[in-house]
Amino acid sequence: MMIFKSITRKLAVMVSALALAAATQFSFAEDTVHLKDGTVVKGEIQRELEGSVWIKTSIGEIASTTFILSDNIKSIERDSVAPTADIKPANDPKVELTPRRPGVPRAAVISLEGTVGIQMTAKTLYDLIPTLERELGTDGTGIVVFKINSGGGLLLEIQKLSDVIHNEYKKRFRTVSWIESAISAAAMTSHCIEEIYFLPEGNYGACTGWSGRLVAVKGRGLEGVLYMMEQISARGGYNPFIMRAMQINEALSCTIDERTGEVTWYKTEDGEYLVNPKDKILTFTAPDAAKFGFSKGTAVNLEELTKAMGYQEIDWVGEERTGYIYPISKAEDAMISYREKVTSDEERTNEYFANYGQARALAAGAPMETRPRFVGRARSHLKKIEAMVRNNPNFALLTWGMMIEDWERDWLEVEEEYLASLLRP
Repeated sequence: MMIFKSITRKLAVMVSALALAAATQFSFAEDTVHLKDGTVVKGEIQRELEGSVWIKTSIGEIASTTFILSDNIKSIERDSVAPTADIKPANDPKVELTPRRPGVPRAAVISLEGTVGIQMTAKTLYDLIPTLERELGTDGTGIVVFKINSGGGLLLEIQKLSDVIHNEYKKRFRTVSWIESAISAAAMTSHCIEEIYFLPEGNYGACTGWSGRLVAVKGRGLEGVLYMMEQISARGGYNPFIMRAMQINEALSCTIDERTGEVTWYKTEDGEYLVNPKDKILTFTAPDAAKFGFSKGTAVNLEELTKAMGYQEIDWVGEERTGYIYPISKAEDAMISYREKVTSDEERTNEYFANYGQARALAAGAPMETRPRFVGRARSHLKKIEAMVRNNPNFALLTWGMMIEDWERDWLEVEEEYLASLLRP
């Protein structure tokens, strides 16, 4: 409850200068999208594609458009006319995949960018699976390429991401990584994947852990992370000494059998090749990763990646877009939209609280005969905060210091009850 009281005081301070806004004219949304997790999003549906929607929502004079994947939608209530532009019904034969060419697998590139645990989450990857199965098929021949460009993030998300990739993706698709930059938690996420390819400028490693104000993880916390990565290394088929040298100052060397190319790793400097001195943290470049057999090869584009993976041809699904070196599949389009949404939420969190705090205070001070109007507006802003957390439950931990179950009970339900109490005589 101390967190709730602290946030309540914060809200009170934020709205103290806004009391004169009671005369503001509010406009309410027309369309209502009910999500399977219980979230309700109100606004104006701007566009639809195969059951997915783009819905425009407004907070005061600030409008934003949110993409909602069809697999997450339970039902839609419409007050406005359904949009027609760019709409293709799900049963329209023009949206069906062309027949698979014999011997030519389908593949999709999924970008993993931004902060692990914020823009890159296990929940999002799991939610993309049905779309990928529709695009790539369910016969096990489909290929998912995770193109990784991330400087790291939250340690708490690594095991979740590894579990989704190892337990869900790898049993459905040939799953590979294509590394632009995978630092810290991003490299640890990729480490359960047996096939790792690099872009020429790629780098991978520097997996040191930090907490609080850049305090290095140590003691039991460090031992726990080291053990976790030993298990994840086994998933990917990597010698645990490699990841260990990326986590702590520890030597790493190897010998390479000239006849077979087999690499033998040593947790010392005694091997034929010194990969990492004992006073450094290991980060692989693309040339070293290939030289020491960590990567399967280096590819500057999809043509080179296709050959490195052993194919003459791959059907890379999606549409060409300016600024991308690969086609944008429907699953990748959803990933891009998710990152845009969660990044917007991250940047606008204080705004969401300010708007909710203002509406909450105005509702509390309004006469009973007009109060329902202001309570409704407060609930609309509260739903914005709720949608932010349900879209990425890590916001509950980062903003309130709570797991989502505790946040629902100790903050969300408390606020909902408070607003309900304002309507009781």
